[in-house]
Amino acid sequence: MYHNYYFINRLSEKLSTLLTGAHLTACFSQNKNELIFGFTLLDNSPFYIQANLDSQLNLWCFPEVFNRAKKNSVNLFESIIGEKILAVNQTHFDRSFELLLNDHSALLFQLYGRRSNISLINKSKAPQSFKSKLMAPNDSQSLARDIDVSTLNEESLEALEKTFDQDIKTHLKSNTQYEQLNFNEKKAFIPAFIESMNTAHLFVTDQGLPKISLFDTEHHCFKSDDPIIACNELYKIFTQKYLTQQKKDGITRELNKKRKQAANYIEKSEAKIAHLRDRRSLEEIAHIIMANLHNINPNDAQIEVPDLYHETANITIKLKPQISPQKNAEILYRKSKNQRLEINNITENIVAKKKVIRQLDQKIAAIELTKDWKALQRLIKATPSDAPAKDLPFNTFSMTDYSIYVGRNNKSNDVLTFDYAKKGDLWLHVKDAPGSHVVIKKQGILPIPKPVIERAAALAAYFSKRKTENMAPVIYTERKYVRKIKGSLPGQVAVMKEKVLLVQPKL
Repeated sequence: MYHNYYFINRLSEKLSTLLTGAHLTACFSQNKNELIFGFTLLDNSPFYIQANLDSQLNLWCFPEVFNRAKKNSVNLFESIIGEKILAVNQTHFDRSFELLLNDHSALLFQLYGRRSNISLINKSKAPQSFKSKLMAPNDSQSLARDIDVSTLNEESLEALEKTFDQDIKTHLKSNTQYEQLNFNEKKAFIPAFIESMNTAHLFVTDQGLPKISLFDTEHHCFKSDDPIIACNELYKIFTQKYLTQQKKDGITRELNKKRKQAANYIEKSEAKIAHLRDRRSLEEIAHIIMANLHNINPNDAQIEVPDLYHETANITIKLKPQISPQKNAEILYRKSKNQRLEINNITENIVAKKKVIRQLDQKIAAIELTKDWKALQRLIKATPSDAPAKDLPFNTFSMTDYSIYVGRNNKSNDVLTFDYAKKGDLWLHVKDAPGSHVVIKKQGILPIPKPVIERAAALAAYFSKRKTENMAPVIYTERKYVRKIKGSLPGQVAVMKEKVLLVQPKL
């Protein structure tokens, strides 16, 4: 953004005119990687340096007023509070400057992009560093580069070119023939070029990542000769416009992702309902079986009989030969009933998903209309969080949009049954053997379909001591009929009004 020597040199010169003779009145931090210095200037007016050393942002601001937070604020570098600023010295051809204090210590500001740091240097003590992971130098002179622009040789010219950041290099490549110049031509060109960078306007651009440039661009939105004003303008653009847009884009991206998921669910669910309604009714097939009991022989695997609903055609019906024709018809009647329940349940879910899409569209529209960071923050706080829930302390399964939860151990069983399950949810447990508690979350007022109960019962049998049996009995009842006995061990419960289902243990 502005971490090149030539801008920092101008910034330190400006700070020198302001801070020389001033007193340091405060030094504190109230946000991670941010340090605030307060000063009283010679005219008794306040002045602040707000240094953000975050590896991504790294913004610097110089407000005349700063309201310190009442909480989560910590004082730093307390030994120099009240000291007088004797001078502000720029480190020669390095992106750092120091504030010399009258107690023979110095505050060293290193504007090294992601490795920016602020250190307190005192010759009689070990240096103190704001970012402890970065080593502070013993003195600023060790950072200086010995380059004399007026007497350049090939080695010093190469060292000087290393002080050019990407913005300077891009300008030289686009607007001059610098790369094609020989050494003598470069030697003659450099002094005037550096002088122009020391005196030219400063331009703030807001296209893409906002930045301060030493060169005019067609995208600049602000121009100034004062590096402090330029820094403050960049800070305002970055926090009020760029970060707000980044946040808006991130939230909108997540909302659109959820909208797409909901739309995909609706599309698949409507296709499933169409498939269930288009295929031959199981109830009709059951009626045909009952009408042709006299034509069915024991152990028939299939029959071909006249179709009651299409007089000119026959229909082939597969049977389970090990059970009676009446039992075959009974199974089909039950499946037909469950199919109707499934269609009703899917239809309800489609309606709910369409409501979700309308809500998401409203959120997206509101976010797009938001202009500033504070308004966006208010909108986020007013909107229920869409953050993913934390991992539940039990295993999760699903069937036709019903959630099935299985406890992992005795403590998990108690949490599932008494902290998570509602009184209308269905509770299952293997009969007369240790095992996991299983809960089916109820949806609306409709009864839970039998296939879902059978699936949950198979899981209850699988996560129990009856896992290896061919068939296992599983009890089930509403959660409101499950109680904890005083003084009982974790996982132990009393159950009333239970029903029993015989199932094969199955994961």
